[in-house]
This record gives sequence, C-alpha cells and structure tokens, in this order.
Amino acid sequence: MKLRSDDGITIVELAISSFILLVISAIMLTALMMVARTNRIVAEDTEALTTARLARLRIERELRQADEILAASDATTLSLWLDANNDATKDPDELITWAYTDIDGLPGGKATLIRSVADPAIDPQPNGIHYRSPIGSGYVPFTYDVSPPATQQVTLTLIVEPETDGAGGESVTLTSTVAPRNVN
Repeated sequence: MKLRSDDGITIVELAISSFILLVISAIMLTALMMVARTNRIVAEDTEALTTARLARLRIERELRQADEILAASDATTLSLWLDANNDATKDPDELITWAYTDIDGLPGGKATLIRSVADPAIDPQPNGIHYRSPIGSGYVPFTYDVSPPATQQVTLTLIVEPETDGAGGESVTLTSTVAPRNVN
C-alpha cells in the first residue's frame, strides 16, 4: 500500500520555485533598466559632441572665408564679414555673429551658441544647450592673435557639457586655430 504519491509537486515546492523565478526576474529587469539608461546617456553625449563638432566646423569654414573680423568681436562673441557676393559692400546678410547666450546664470553653467546675421529677416540659429557658459567662469571661447579688425588668426575653444541626467556629463574641449584667408 502506497501512502504518498510522487505524481505532482507540493505547494512548498511551487512556492520555492516561484520565489527563485521572481528573484531572477528582478535581477534581469534591473540589469535591463541599467543598460537602457546607459544607452540613453551615451546617445545624449554623442549628440552633444556631434552638435559641437558641426558648430566648430561651420565656424572654421566661415572664418577661413571671412573678409574681416569685425571690431565687435570679443572673448564670447565672434563677428565677421563674409562678402558672399564679392561686391566689397557689407550687406546685412553678410555680417555674421557667433555668440554665447548664458542660460542658467551660473558661472561655468549652461550656455547656448547662437549664429545670427545682421539681416533681421534671417532668424538666429541656436546650436543647442550643450556648452559651458563662459560668463563669469574665466573660460574664453574666442581668442585673437591681434585685436579685431587687425586679427590674422582666431583660436576657437568650445567646451561641451553633455546633459547627462541633468547633472552634466564629463566635459569635452574642442580647440582649433584658424587663419582667415581673405583678411588683409
């Protein structure tokens, strides 16, 4: 005579296996969430750096083609004349300014880099909020070998501050020195 059957599982065995499955699921979910967060952070950092590199390339190109670095240029503003139609006249759509606009009011905080043209019909083009603000921080984005308009060489320094989780990621500094071709 059989007292006990081996044909099934007990409630205790079911509870133990369910608990083990729950622990494994929690570990996997946590790992998946960490991977997704890391992926998002890397994507944001990559976007910020790509935006800054494109801005640097555009500034370099415009500097190389510039006919004059304007006297309005300073440590946080680069103003130049690019005579696009070769008429030797400073038309409003040929006067270009790259300037930092402080966002949070903190020294070394967030800033945006804006390209604007003297022609009011052309809207300013912001280049993202991924830069360290030079306002009150001692950081100098534009330096000139000689004060404008006699400038023969401009050193451009962009400090990219990724927006990682609102706390800012690790900063990356992009520096280049450009000599305008057309400046006398």
